[in-house]
Amino acid sequence: MSDITKCVKEFIEQNKIGGKVLLALSGGCDSVVLLHILHTLGVDVSAIHLNHNWRGDESKSDENFSREYSKSLGVEFYSQTLPDSVKKTENDAREARYKFFEKCALDFGASHVFLAHNRDDNAQTLLYRIIKGTGLRGLCSIPKIRGIFCRPLLDVSRCQIEEYAHKNNLQYVFDSSNADVKYKRNLIRKEILPVLEKINPEVVCALDSLSNLSKMYCEIISAALENAKKSVMSGDKIIVSEFLKLKQALQLELINNYIGEKLKYRDFSRVKSYVDFIVSKQGKSVRKSVNKDLFLEISGGFAFVSSAKHDDNLLEIEINSQGEYTFGPKKIIIKKVCGCVDLKSGSANYLSLDFSQKLIIRTRRPGDVFSPFGTNSKKRKLKEYLIDKKIPRQMRQNLLLLANEDEILCILGVQISQKAAVCSPENCYEIRISE
Repeated sequence: MSDITKCVKEFIEQNKIGGKVLLALSGGCDSVVLLHILHTLGVDVSAIHLNHNWRGDESKSDENFSREYSKSLGVEFYSQTLPDSVKKTENDAREARYKFFEKCALDFGASHVFLAHNRDDNAQTLLYRIIKGTGLRGLCSIPKIRGIFCRPLLDVSRCQIEEYAHKNNLQYVFDSSNADVKYKRNLIRKEILPVLEKINPEVVCALDSLSNLSKMYCEIISAALENAKKSVMSGDKIIVSEFLKLKQALQLELINNYIGEKLKYRDFSRVKSYVDFIVSKQGKSVRKSVNKDLFLEISGGFAFVSSAKHDDNLLEIEINSQGEYTFGPKKIIIKKVCGCVDLKSGSANYLSLDFSQKLIIRTRRPGDVFSPFGTNSKKRKLKEYLIDKKIPRQMRQNLLLLANEDEILCILGVQISQKAAVCSPENCYEIRISE
């Protein structure tokens, strides 16, 4: 029995995998070898193949090869072709692929889907995450088991897999798109890793070691986090006073654990902004948007996730990107616009925005100042401006303002500040209120 076969056998036994399983067969060397090993071990396996429909006749040829190879082993085979409507991007292809795998698992009654990622793939993924920006959990890279998906070859190098194929006279196909460096992972494999190997010929092993060490440290952090939760959490709420006692690393980890999955974009700066929000707003009743439906709210000494519902006591919400925001019963819509717009529209305001600044939607405050668009006047008191515009007192009380830390940028539905005037079509946003 070869070393790779032993590795797969031990993986199956240690994880108590039994019954029907599926193998994602692309026709490439890795999946061809893994199917051969599973068949050799007597595993009840069927092969599934997704034709991404990117390479025309070549894609069809790969599908036919996979079908014939499965047939030669006496293994059941199923394939599907993606429609032209699916975007030809790495992310869209990946999403479609995993949806296909999950559906096949249900249709076949399979307990697991085996994927043929190897140690080199793991190193490339880890390097990609480092380049893009990641935290300790990102350094853990590809998991051997996640849900129904199993990757028994993560400790096996590409060279070992190719050697197995050679010794067993296995044929496989070559995906020509793997040579196209416009795809980031190809660029890493073909151009970046070879340069790093000049510094350290064992760079793949070094990255693999970093990945394994990160997993160990993450286990320590997870244990510390669970211990911290005992004093910091009260049900599903964070006790702010106890949260402030934690070291910043644990504060970041707790917030990442608490709302990370709810964020549209999750990175260090985004998670840290919520930690800073809790630290800076302690003792106040405020909330910060998490997504279009949820807020992180501070009230009564607690921080907690709340829904976007009416709140008469709401003081401010933070704006960090275009999208939909809720302020009490009102919905505020901010979107980037292109082409010609009616700058005199009474229902919307058009302005330039810098989301790197701290931007908030709020109501009026004593001492507010405003520099009306189209005037050369200096800052003037907001109250005086609204009186001059003959806006009724009752309406004034309910006006919503977009502001930065220094002054008001827009009185929603009324006027923008000279400071927010649109100077370039590349930075023009529409902001409007929808009741």
